[in-house]
Amino acid sequence: MELSPIIATVVPLIGIVVAKVLGSNAAKSDQASYWGAAFLASIALGVGLTIAQVLLHGLCIDALHLCKSRGDGNMTYWFQSFFAIPVFWFIAGSTWQRKKKSRLPPA
Repeated sequence: MELSPIIATVVPLIGIVVAKVLGSNAAKSDQASYWGAAFLASIALGVGLTIAQVLLHGLCIDALHLCKSRGDGNMTYWFQSFFAIPVFWFIAGSTWQRKKKSRLPPA
């Protein structure tokens, strides 16, 4: 059984859920805008999840023996979360914006 593609898919999906939660929680505050904070949070989320992917993939290879070692080719399973930073930013910001508009009183 080869779990490398599963790790490479599941970790960024977790990031999407976290970004949505971040945007939803920010909408509960009185922030005028969340897009800048969402950008910084998305960078931190992407870098943190990339580190988690590297560690999980290494654990999968060395301890669990459920992933194949491909030398430098392992990197293709590591950077999906880093490349998803714009997606995390969009999800967090748009969730904040949508939730914020739903809290406004009708005009």
